[in-house]
Order: sequence, then C-alpha cells, then structure tokens
Amino acid sequence: MMPVTMGGMASGMDTDSIISKLVEVEAQPIKQLQRSKLVNNRKKEALNKLSTTLKDLDSKTRDLYGFRASYDEKKAVSSDPAVIDAVAAKQADIGIKKIEILQLASFHKIATDKIDSEKKLPGGKIIIDVNGVEKTISFKGGKLKSLNEAIGEEASDIVSSDYVNTEEKNYIIGLTSKTPGKKGEIKITGSEELLKEAGIIIGEKVKSQDETPVVFDRKFFSAYDGETKPEGQNGTLSVGVDGKEIKVSGFLWQEYEIPVKAEVKKESILKFGFTYKKEIDENVPYMIETGPEDEINVKGITLKSYNVSRVRPLSRKEEKKFDSVTGIGVVVIDDGKRVEKIYPIDADAAKNQEIPLGRDFDGKQISRLIFYSNDGEAAFSEPVVSTPVKTRGEFEFKNIVAEASNSRLKIDGLEIERDKNDGLTDVVKGLTMDLKQKTETPVEMKISPDLDKPILKIKAFIDSYNYFMELNKSLTKTVKVDKPGQSEKLDESGIFVGDMMMVRLENSIKTTVSGAYPSRETKPVKMFNQMGVSTGKPNSSWETIKEGKLVVDEEELRKAILENPDGVKSFFGSDTDGDNRIDSGMAFNLVGVLAPYISSGKNIIASKIEFEDNSIKMANDRIKKHETHLKTFEDKLRKKFASMEKAVSGSKSQQSWMNNQMGGGKSE
Repeated sequence: MMPVTMGGMASGMDTDSIISKLVEVEAQPIKQLQRSKLVNNRKKEALNKLSTTLKDLDSKTRDLYGFRASYDEKKAVSSDPAVIDAVAAKQADIGIKKIEILQLASFHKIATDKIDSEKKLPGGKIIIDVNGVEKTISFKGGKLKSLNEAIGEEASDIVSSDYVNTEEKNYIIGLTSKTPGKKGEIKITGSEELLKEAGIIIGEKVKSQDETPVVFDRKFFSAYDGETKPEGQNGTLSVGVDGKEIKVSGFLWQEYEIPVKAEVKKESILKFGFTYKKEIDENVPYMIETGPEDEINVKGITLKSYNVSRVRPLSRKEEKKFDSVTGIGVVVIDDGKRVEKIYPIDADAAKNQEIPLGRDFDGKQISRLIFYSNDGEAAFSEPVVSTPVKTRGEFEFKNIVAEASNSRLKIDGLEIERDKNDGLTDVVKGLTMDLKQKTETPVEMKISPDLDKPILKIKAFIDSYNYFMELNKSLTKTVKVDKPGQSEKLDESGIFVGDMMMVRLENSIKTTVSGAYPSRETKPVKMFNQMGVSTGKPNSSWETIKEGKLVVDEEELRKAILENPDGVKSFFGSDTDGDNRIDSGMAFNLVGVLAPYISSGKNIIASKIEFEDNSIKMANDRIKKHETHLKTFEDKLRKKFASMEKAVSGSKSQQSWMNNQMGGGKSE
C-alpha cells in the first residue's frame, strides 16, 4: 500500500507535480502506440471503402459483357399505349407493324334469374366445367344465397360467384369464368330441375361443330419441304380469286402455311372439296414415213419425182409411274420437329372428302397443308378443320351476361385470333403484347434498337471507374514539405502513399481499360476511344488527362452502338478461339484483374485488413503492459520521494534540536 504523503512539506518541493511529469515522460510510448492504432484504424476504414468501390466496379464491369450485355436490345413504342402496349425482346425485327384490335377476349359470364331471397330451391347436383376442369356442387336445397356459398366453396378455382341484390328482396348469382377467351366457356350439367328453378338454363343445348376454315393466299404457298422431295417438277399452281379453291396441274408438290393454326382433337376431321381430271395426251406414233416432194422440168413440162419412202423414228413420251396420282398432306410441329402424313386420293374419288385428323394428330396444331399432283389436274376447295362439340347433356343458358370470345386483331392486314388479351408472345416475333381496347384506326408499333440500356450501363461503368480513380488519388497522394519537421503537412498525405499494392492496382486497371483487344468481327472495335470514351477530348489540358478519369462523347457512343453493336459487344467480351466461351475483351480482362482483390475468402485486401487488425491487437497488448509498468513506476517514485521527505524532515528536526541546545547554552 502506497504511504500517505504530503508532498513537499519537508523539502518545500512540489513532489506531486514532479512525479506527474516524470510519469508523463514515461508514458510517451503509450501515446505513440495510440497514434499507431489510429493509423491502423484509418487504414482499415480505407481498405473497406476500397473493397466496396472495387466490388461496385466489378459489378458494373460484368454488366458490359456476357448475358448481362444489352447491345442488341430492342424496344417497342406504341403510337397509342392506351390501346395496345408491347415489350420487345432481342429477337424482334426492326420495323413498324400496323395493328388493329377488332375484338378483345372476354370472360364468359352468366347469371340466374332475379329470385326472392326467401325462395326455397330444390336440392340437386351441379357440375361446372371450364376448359376441361370439372367441379361438382352437391346442393341440399335452400335459399339462393346458400347455393352461391356452395358454388364458392367447391368451384372457386374455375369461376367467381357473386351474390348481388338487384331490387328490394330480389337477388341474382353471377358466375364469371376465370379463364379468358373461348376456352374459358362455362359448361353446366346436372340437375335440370334445380338449374331451371334458379333461372340458369332454358333447356338442353344443341350440338354444334367447331370449324376452322382455310382461305388460300398465294403468298403462303411454298415448295414442298418434306423428307422425300420429288425431282423434276414442272407443274403449275393456280389460286382462285376468292381464295376458296386451288388447282395443281402436272407434276407439282406444294405446301400451304396456315395463318391461323388449327388445333386438332380426337374427333377432328379435315373436310374439303375435290375434283380431278386426266389431261388429254395425244397418241404419238413410234415412227412416221416421209418422202421428198421433188419436181423436175423436162422441156417446159413440170413433173413430180418419185416419192421415195424414208423412215424417221420419233421419241415417245415416257409414261411415269406413281404410288398415287394426287393427294393431300398434313404437317404439325411436335417438340420442335416436323411431323407429316400424306393422304393419297383416288382420281375417281367423291367430290366431298373427309380425312380423320384426330386419329393421327390428337392434341397437335396443324401448321401446314400439302397439296400434290403427279399427273393431270387436281382441284381442292374450301378446306375446313371441323371438330364436333360434345355437349354431354349440357344446357343452354338463360341469362348470358358476356359471351366467351377470343381476341381478334389484324397485323399488317392479316387477321389473327387468340384466347387472351395480355402476354401475347406468338403474334409478332419478339414482342409481348397487351391488348387494352378496340382500335378505331390502326396503331403503329415501332420496333427499334434500345440504345438507352447499353449507354446507361457504359456510363455507370465510367462513373464507377472515375470514383475509384478519385479514391485511389486521395489514398496515395503526396504532400511537399518545405521544411524539415513539418509534421502537420505530412498528415495531409494519403494513408497509403508509397504502398506498392495501390500502385500495382491502379496501373493494372488503367492498362486494362486503355488497352487494345483482338476481334473476329467484320468491323472490329479494338479500343475504348473508338466508341467515344477516352481520358480527354483532343486538345484537353495535361492536368485533365493526367487525372486518368474517363469522359464520354455520348453522341459518338450512341452512333457506335447503333451502327456496329457486334463490334462494341466484342470489345467488352469475345470468344477468340471458337469454343463458345468468352476469353478476351476489356470487361472480361478487367474482371480478372479485380478478382484477386475482391474474391471471396482471403483476398489481397482482406489480408491487408487482417494485418491492420493484428497490428491493433499487438498495440493494445503493448499499451496494457506499459500501463502496468507506469503504475509500478509511479509507486516507486512516490516511495522514493516519501523517503526523501522523511529524511529531510528528520534532518530538519535534528538541526532544530541542535540549534535549541546551542542556543540554550548561551542563555545560561
């Protein structure tokens, strides 16, 4: 325990102040270690900021090549977005499409009669079918509201059921299909008594035929492209003015692409008119006899010479042999592959023909029809894909609020039908269209290159690159010292001034961005400045260029992407050895340069942060040891000064006693 002292009482010195100053001098190493810790923490913060900056640069760089790149993106701009809107994919063809919406697809909606809310309905079973999905409602009988609740519980997946008050105590049930278009038609079977009492049906529904007629258009015909292509074709094709009939004469095989694909079901048939006539072929002799018709003049008298017989053989037209004289074929696309079947027709067949399509193509869509003639002239007229609609005891609805109808639209004059309004992807190549309302006049859909996306990505990369250059400059800047010992100016220097890692990183990034890269494109873009990106425009000041920041001429960049998207794409990332893997390009190489600094795990920056953490830990340990030493040092000083004070006090007491003794002798 440190003795209690009253500093300087005996010696007259301020021993506490002396001890405090001596301890302060002894504590200088701690202050130095604390300053080192401060530097270590600043370096950690700077390294974390550098890591974040490099990761952002890496992300912006990756946006410039590979699947993230968007130099061939397209955009679709509608002249009336309130009527029709669309999103274009890369595959869309540049141009203008004129689109007319003749009819929107609608949801089938029916209703009951207006019924008193207290009226009791009989029990029974109701089967609701929408697009092949059946739901069965077992109703025990009761009020209309109870029937609505029963329908909601069992059939809410396929129809929405609304219980609506129309007037006073009268209510109706409204049933709306949840599937748009014709395929969303509501079909109801079950207890006829219950359905009639509720005012849902009139009676049994009459059977009908679902027919898809084929109208001929010369521009959709092409040469037969099947597995066995007949050679030596020399026939002709003629199309009727009204598009109802075609004639195939001589030796000719043709395909007709159906504009509106016909869906085949099990009972579907192809109906068409057919006639055939054999061309009249005159009999040609194997040989003919000829003789000269010479004349001679004898003394003014003209005489015909003797007709000498001469035989000249003639070629006979070779008779061709075929498995069938004429016929029709059907083509479908199944899992991306062409599947076809030829149906031969006898020359003396009946005028009205039917082919059982469902037997061979159930569940498929017919894309093409094949018409052929090997001899003579075959006429085909008014083909129709017909499917009988089975009612299975279906009923005719009493109150139809909205029919189940498909959307109908014209694309450049060609009429198309679809079963929905939104998300149409198979109408115009590369477009996803949303139909909103009928058109009064054609709407123009302009498809053009979307230059904004790639330009934004390139500018984002430039901003990230320039931010790195600013950060790097602040971390490595040097300050000129005019006189020795100007430590305040040294503090203004960058925290990593002279750090070789920072020097290598900056040089590697600059070299990669400003380098030239090979390209296999016809119009190669080998350097960044070929698309308007550089460290400064011509005649820029040296100070601007020396900063190393990138500047962009957006007009030149836009022009480069518009005129040469493949060249720009190849500059950022390209396949130079033909293995379908990107192995070169500015962006590809820059990602490789950044990887050692930001990759997961113990990268270069993470290692430097760990070093700073260890330095801080070591400094803390040394500070702790020195603080223990300071306490011991102060205790020793206080003990020494206490001993000194005690000695001085004793000496003064002895001197006082001696003075008293000596002074006392003189008095006597």
